[in-house]
Amino acid sequence: MEKSIDKHTGEEFIKTRVNQVFAKAKNRIAYYNKKANDLRRSVAYINKPLHTNLRILNNLMAAKKEEVFHKQFLEGKGFSFAVHTHYGRVGDKSHFAIYQYVVLKEPNEQIKIIKND
Repeated sequence: MEKSIDKHTGEEFIKTRVNQVFAKAKNRIAYYNKKANDLRRSVAYINKPLHTNLRILNNLMAAKKEEVFHKQFLEGKGFSFAVHTHYGRVGDKSHFAIYQYVVLKEPNEQIKIIKND
């Protein structure tokens, strides 16, 4: 039997399997939960405003395919123009998009939202 060091707690233990790296299942679960939480926290500054934007757009565009809103109206709802997920094409131009919604800036601070299904 071979001794090993637990990857999470650093305690020494005797391996019961060749590929064992944790002394207990509890340590394995805690290790991967911590790893996932660290990753979630590291991207929260982007994901939180993205999810807020998505909730706002889902509410505003519930039964609509396309609609025009004033920029200040969206900002008043908590919409952030600082984040987007990708660029979507409308016609021959690329515009920033948030998940299934393409956001087009129009004259007079009007914002056109187009929902892609």
